[in-house]
Amino acid sequence: MKSLLTALLLISPLLAGTQIRVATYNTSLALNTKGQLSASLRTGTFSQAKRVAELIQLIEPDILLLNEFDYDAGSSALTRFHDKFLNVSQNGRPAQNFPYRYTAPSNTGTPSGFDLDNNGTIDTSPGDQTYGNDSFGFGEFEGKYGMAVLSKYPINTDAIRTFQLLKWTEMPGNVIPSGYYAADELAALRLSSKSHWDIPIQIGGQRLHFLVSHPTPPVFDGPEDKNGRRNHDEIRLWADYLSQESHNYLSDDLGTAGGLSSERFVIAGDQNADPNAGDSFNNAINQLLLHPKVDSSITPERTGSSTTSNRFHTATFSLRADYVLPSKAGFNNLGGAVFWPTGGSPGANRLSASDHRPVYMDLELTPLPEEAIQDLNLSLEDDIVTLTWAGVEGANYQIEDSTDLLTWDSLDVTNSFENGQWSSSFPSLQTQRFLRITLP
Repeated sequence: MKSLLTALLLISPLLAGTQIRVATYNTSLALNTKGQLSASLRTGTFSQAKRVAELIQLIEPDILLLNEFDYDAGSSALTRFHDKFLNVSQNGRPAQNFPYRYTAPSNTGTPSGFDLDNNGTIDTSPGDQTYGNDSFGFGEFEGKYGMAVLSKYPINTDAIRTFQLLKWTEMPGNVIPSGYYAADELAALRLSSKSHWDIPIQIGGQRLHFLVSHPTPPVFDGPEDKNGRRNHDEIRLWADYLSQESHNYLSDDLGTAGGLSSERFVIAGDQNADPNAGDSFNNAINQLLLHPKVDSSITPERTGSSTTSNRFHTATFSLRADYVLPSKAGFNNLGGAVFWPTGGSPGANRLSASDHRPVYMDLELTPLPEEAIQDLNLSLEDDIVTLTWAGVEGANYQIEDSTDLLTWDSLDVTNSFENGQWSSSFPSLQTQRFLRITLP
């Protein structure tokens, strides 16, 4: 055999793997003054937080995003909520321990120094609505309506990317309302009303990118529709982040450019956008629901009683606002739900904690090509071809060959596994061939 070409293709990997539950919950734990949430959580008796924690304990997520959870610089609110509420049984429910947690600053309540609501004054005194309107993201004090992530799996904190500071004007083709903002305001205006975080989470030898955000609601504005347009472009940020042809303008808060390529991800958060109703600008959420890398094939439904018109709603204001959207690659989507118990079902008497309901998806991890086959090598000795690679224990690898990359035939080989390395050997092929390894 003069030459042998190898082509590494991984087709439809269906290897059974770890199952996880990923959830998002707008907790409405956004209180009236700075530091109030942390202080209210100190004794472990705050009734609203106890109701929120019980609902979380009932759904038992592995990875969880909290929206509308006030941020403080020392993360004391998040620590207290975990230690005194989630990790303590509420009403007999199983305590939930999340060893890995993350929170960071938000644009909400961060003063801009500009008259962003065009009322003729620049309000720099925290505590009222006009201050919130002039902030980079609406909030009566810095950190209100913040976010937090809790995980039972390790968070790679060194690899987290945040997009709090990205300017709205840096997005090509943005839908900033024409003529509403002055030139100096446009130069400073940030895109994210809170922040956008890419949080890598390690699950054994596999990685998940948790892409979380909370776009501004597309209301509380005027005919210029500045909030509706901002909501649209905040949602678009993740769509661009996943698209190589669109992500070149993106630069995170540490100056790293670009987006995400072929890796496994879950988008989560209160997107404040319904695909069929509400005040969204230009069907904003369809930028994610119709994205070629996003699996939106399963729409979570309410767990309690529902009707045809409300079965997909996630909030009391009759809209689908909250989403958990996995990537098509790297998962088997097992389905999910909007946790909305009714009648005497467990948790039904705790729903007053928030005007939103927890939403979750159950996902089974399947290997990505770079996880399933690494360090591929080919050797030829005494007319015997041997392929070796680092693989996934428990996988059933198959070797196929082709002359044209269109038609593939299985080779009769036996794979062996030893010390983390797979190998397959077979007689050499007498004409030029392509080889591939698949997971049938």
